[in-house]
Amino acid sequence: MLQDLLQSIYQRIAQLGQAIQALKTSLDELNQNIDTKISKLNERISDFSNEINVTQTIHIDAIKEIGDGVSNELEKVKKGLALDSFESILKNLQNFEKLAQEVLNQDTVNLLLSEAINSVKQMKESLSQVKTEEEEVSG
Repeated sequence: MLQDLLQSIYQRIAQLGQAIQALKTSLDELNQNIDTKISKLNERISDFSNEINVTQTIHIDAIKEIGDGVSNELEKVKKGLALDSFESILKNLQNFEKLAQEVLNQDTVNLLLSEAINSVKQMKESLSQVKTEEEEVSG
């Protein structure tokens, strides 16, 4: 009876050992499966990252090309509309305005008017002398 009891304990220990061995095998398979899935996930993340970099580079290049094209077209429009000439005319008009302000200050205007009045007086006197001489010659 003692021997049967020991035999029964031994069988249960053997079954427990087999169950532990099966559990270990199952855990090893589970670890392998997890490693495989993590590895695949890392590969997909790497591929996704590379694709983002490629797409980002393509988009940046496309935007640069668009910007260059727009800049070139704006230059053509600027040349076509002769905006440079307008800028030059504007600068010349601004210079003329400054010059006109300097020339047409009150003192200069007074001097010019005084000279004009004197010239008119001299012309009047000259005409009066010419009429007097004509009357003496005809009279």
